[in-house]
Amino acid sequence: MVRGCLATVVVVVVVGVCLNPTPAQAGSFDFSSLLSSVANTAIKRLFVEREIDLFDHYCVLSRSPHIYSWELKFEATVTCPGWTPEKGRVRGYSSPTSAEREATKDFVQKIVRRGLVTREEASEWL
Repeated sequence: MVRGCLATVVVVVVVGVCLNPTPAQAGSFDFSSLLSSVANTAIKRLFVEREIDLFDHYCVLSRSPHIYSWELKFEATVTCPGWTPEKGRVRGYSSPTSAEREATKDFVQKIVRRGLVTREEASEWL
């Protein structure tokens, strides 16, 4: 009886394997999708535009890359539309964080010269 059950199970498994469709072949590698994903991530990290608050005013910090002497460099701009036409600008920094910090510092120095804020108020940024 055990032999009969075992033989039935083996037959069912063999028939099932033979009748089961083969798994679909793996699709071809989609290089364009991978490249698009990598490029999208790089662009989001390299090009930045965000809102910041300086002296209780709405300001915009923008950062973008450029190539100089075959090296990746960053430029940054700080503007506060609706408050002052002054712009803080820097170019040629290897570090994106340094470019942002120095553009903010340049902007603060310009508004201190214009008398919009005092040197004491701006000491945190200078």
